[in-house]
Amino acid sequence: MGATHDPARTQLANYPFVMTLQPRFGDMDSLGHVNNVAIAALFEEARVGMNRALLGDSHVAPALSRPLPVVAARVEIDYLGEVRYPGEYRVGVGVGRVGTSSVLQVCAMFDGETCVALCDAVLVHRPATGPAPVPQEVRELLTTVMAFPVRVDAGV
Repeated sequence: MGATHDPARTQLANYPFVMTLQPRFGDMDSLGHVNNVAIAALFEEARVGMNRALLGDSHVAPALSRPLPVVAARVEIDYLGEVRYPGEYRVGVGVGRVGTSSVLQVCAMFDGETCVALCDAVLVHRPATGPAPVPQEVRELLTTVMAFPVRVDAGV
């Protein structure tokens, strides 16, 4: 991401999965802003929501016979506006890129039609033996939730 971002990132219609979330009272600071740790948790909740919708509980897709262990190797958030409590925010999520052993999930948070934050998360497929290629059947599932083409400099 960085100082400039693709304008397509700020359009909710470009994300194949959307989840509506509400910050909690304890997420705000003394000025009524939702803090950065809570915003990261809201993005995580939306990413997990998409993963569960796609792969099922415990990240086991109906087509898979085993869990898909992943770790978040990198999470980057750009704040574009204020996130306040109380409020209701829609978070769009999609897949930006599938690498050999990693997946870039792209997200955006919206207050109405206004994008207030962007998030890129690199998830690495990591069974107990260490990083491993993303299984072909998972690649096929991930292509169903590809977002717009993303220019990647995140090292995926």
